Amino acid sequence: MRFLLIILALCSLTVKAEIVSITLPMDNTKLKPSTLPGYGLAQSKCHLCHSVDYVMYQPPEMDLKEWTGEMYKMRNAYGAPISMGEAKVIAAYLSVVYGSAKETDAEIIALTKLASTKKIYQPDNLDVKSLLSDNDCLTCHKDSKGLSLKEIGAKYEGTDNAVDRLGVAIKSGGLGMPKPPINRHESEAIAKYILGESTK
Repeated sequence: MRFLLIILALCSLTVKAEIVSITLPMDNTKLKPSTLPGYGLAQSKCHLCHSVDYVMYQPPEMDLKEWTGEMYKMRNAYGAPISMGEAKVIAAYLSVVYGSAKETDAEIIALTKLASTKKIYQPDNLDVKSLLSDNDCLTCHKDSKGLSLKEIGAKYEGTDNAVDRLGVAIKSGGLGMPKPPINRHESEAIAKYILGESTK
């Protein structure tokens, strides 16, 4: 009985715990400016998944190949919303500004020219073949690994709202097919192209 009274007495004690609030400093980290097209892409894409200071923690002598591998990892392993083409262009910027590459390197010049001529990011003027290439669609849908584009188009040919249905299937990904980082305009443009291929 005495033990029970002690327990009740302890339970009746009120312990006031002071709430501690922590205010973290603002993340004022900014990417180093550059005239390379990857700078703008990095500004708009990188912060979606992590703080920009992640870049500062990487080894300072990383070359274009190493930065490209890092960008592919962000895209393929962590699902970063970037296309293969964007990954290469961002890698070119990072390898020059934070790594060992030079803006005058042939590979950097080629990627800069490629980025400045592409129109795949403009919904009204899409280059579907570039979209297919940048998102590695033809890796599986060109040879025997998966259905060819013509076979895919044939499956949807004659169905109601074929463009919408196929566009949603492309954008959403599926069994054995990763979800590509494309918008609705791009997925519908690819769908129209595939449906056109099925009639050839």
